[in-house]
Amino acid sequence: MAVVVIGSGPAGAAAATALCDAGLRVIVLDAGDTIEQGRMDLFEELARAEPRSWTPASVARARGDFPADVKHVPLKPAFGSLFPYVRDDPDLPIACEGADALSSLAYGGLSNAWGAAILPFRESDITSWPISIDELQPHYEAVQRFLPVAAEHDELNDSLPLYTSNPGTLKRSRQAQALLGHLRCHTQALRAAGFAFGASRLAVVSEPADRRHCRQCGLCLYGCPYGSIYNGAHTFDALRRAGRIDYRGGTYVDRLTETDGSVTIDFHARTRPTATGQLIASRVLVACGAISSTRLMLASLRCSRRVREMQDSQYFVIPMITRHAASVSVAGQGNTLAQLFVELEGQRVCAHSVHLQVYGYNDIMLAALAKRLPLSPARLERILSPLIGRLVIIQGFLHSADSPKLRLDYRPGQIRIVGEDEAIGAVHVKHLVRRLAAHSRLLGMAPVPRLVHLGRPGKSNHLGGALPMRSQPGEMDTDLLGRLPAWDRVHIVDAAVFPSVPGTTVTLSVMANAHRIATAAAQIER
Repeated sequence: MAVVVIGSGPAGAAAATALCDAGLRVIVLDAGDTIEQGRMDLFEELARAEPRSWTPASVARARGDFPADVKHVPLKPAFGSLFPYVRDDPDLPIACEGADALSSLAYGGLSNAWGAAILPFRESDITSWPISIDELQPHYEAVQRFLPVAAEHDELNDSLPLYTSNPGTLKRSRQAQALLGHLRCHTQALRAAGFAFGASRLAVVSEPADRRHCRQCGLCLYGCPYGSIYNGAHTFDALRRAGRIDYRGGTYVDRLTETDGSVTIDFHARTRPTATGQLIASRVLVACGAISSTRLMLASLRCSRRVREMQDSQYFVIPMITRHAASVSVAGQGNTLAQLFVELEGQRVCAHSVHLQVYGYNDIMLAALAKRLPLSPARLERILSPLIGRLVIIQGFLHSADSPKLRLDYRPGQIRIVGEDEAIGAVHVKHLVRRLAAHSRLLGMAPVPRLVHLGRPGKSNHLGGALPMRSQPGEMDTDLLGRLPAWDRVHIVDAAVFPSVPGTTVTLSVMANAHRIATAAAQIER
């Protein structure tokens, strides 16, 4: 019998890699939704040439489907499509109340539309976990052997190690370089105030020898034509090409049943709900995402109704004005992903550290301004050049202990995600804005309080914890290998088992923990 992985997002990619490396036979069951036919034609055309050969009309078409706004953060399309997100899907009906939680049934999961930012967790941020950073360390290292990493050995290393010795590098914009230079002139004073900073760390291919390497084309937020930004599908594509896995897309898993020595998997075809089937596995690793994995396990337990608390990392956006203007333009914007990371460490505004990602000027900012002013983007850019050369955007996250909770209300055939008191995160963000303003001279930038945006619970997509790992699991808790008390051969390997969600980005730690569980499961299996 084979070991089965359910799901193709980053957690599934890390788990499948660990199982294959252990020499096991691996079957992957996945809903595997893909982008609508014809949507990729333009981006594939762009990928066949270098950016200098692109026509302005083609680039304008590629940028045409992002709904920019000054104070509202919209759902981010991927290649002009919302296919990564579950919306009105009969297989996974999700209703949100006071929440913006998302799930995915796409091949590659939500990594089709993420920002590629990666950081490990700190020991101080996972004190409620039954495992330590030392137990995750070898798996951070293992994951980064197949995950592309663009990063630098810099000031962040002391508190957030890289766990890789040979990262690639990406060119920063002049604006980001100037801001980083200012920060470095005030390193000691910033440290005393609790701030650490450094280059962003991104899961992006940067080495020119790789055909997928970043060309600094400026389309990062729309969809990279070259595939430079990591997607869980990239790992599964490689495993499939090498014949290391048996991938079965178009499959929706309904429930699991464990008997002595095996697990029965009931499923149906996505395109034909009446086309049902069963598969017998020796062991199953569930990597469907925090919401879907919880749904699958509650369905497998035959629950008629169950309410589970979920952890979320509060998301917010703070526009910042830098002390000095830099020369910026859409034509020269280059990489538009996060340029710098700033960490407010310790208990400065709340109980845990705060993670901040600094984005430089880009054409989406310009498009948002153009909606408010009756001018063309080109003219607006010329007129506002002194101002926009000083504008950067902070996208930040709080630890789940400092954020509103979510409730997952499960009934067969229906899931409601309910956001709790939003005031919890709002208070901390308000204190953070004041602290940024108080240290604006050292930071080289000051917040614009009236334009601060606070995401509703779930907006971060950094959520989990409905089935948390515990040293002594209760009825709906999991053990150190992601197993509920009633199960021995079914392991949940994604963020559904996180006891808390730190503010630093979650994907790298989701992958490391999935790799850890899969490695241990493989040892048991052998």
